[in-house]
Amino acid sequence: MKKLIALLVALTMVLVNVAALAETVTLKAGTSPDFPPFEALDDAGNVIGFDADLAAAIGAVIGAEIVFEPTSFDSIVTGVQTGLYDLGISGFYITEERLANVDFSVPYLQDSQSAIVKVDSDITDNASLMGKKIGSQSGTIGLESAEASTDEGNVFAYTKALDAVMDLKGSKLDVVITDTPVAKKILAELNDPTLTISETVSFGVEYYGIALPKGQDELKAKINAAIEALIADGTIDELVTKWEIYGAADDAE
Repeated sequence: MKKLIALLVALTMVLVNVAALAETVTLKAGTSPDFPPFEALDDAGNVIGFDADLAAAIGAVIGAEIVFEPTSFDSIVTGVQTGLYDLGISGFYITEERLANVDFSVPYLQDSQSAIVKVDSDITDNASLMGKKIGSQSGTIGLESAEASTDEGNVFAYTKALDAVMDLKGSKLDVVITDTPVAKKILAELNDPTLTISETVSFGVEYYGIALPKGQDELKAKINAAIEALIADGTIDELVTKWEIYGAADDAE
């Protein structure tokens, strides 16, 4: 009898474990890992960065494993819209244009774009961008800002923001527009005294969010609650510091 009871208990535990495994949720997130400090690949090919840590923290709160699937930035929204990805986590600004195709979480960060120029540039304000050759990453708000700032023939789209900066170094461009944290990260890594972020060209405040398919209200509510909890408990502030989102501690604004 005791053996039978022990067997039933063991069987029950197995069934509980199987059920728990069956309930484990895996969410596929499209990302473009060429946008440090938000996302990049380490030597082992793993996605690292602010957004990777944020995804891990959100997953821990909602009981899901968020798995990154690297792709090109300009394909992520379509992938989320068509169900190829459950989420889009790749330094996305929340915009009306994107909201026409996908939904977004509550914001988890805010910042603005910056213009990278040469230190001897004659660009003095936004108006002086007209007629200049401007580069930015394809599919980004930076590219839209470029299109709004100069004539069509002087706008150049790149797969990576870094590629645009390298062309700026080579005098093929006059300006590169990208997210401020990305601009600071690139300049810090290049350590090139001929390049700087313009202090006289400015853009409006933007908000980062996670893209979701429309109609996923339950998932959106869970992610929103997780983000709000991570803001409240200081986790996001810790990630901001860790990844120097607003620059190193000694130069953060």
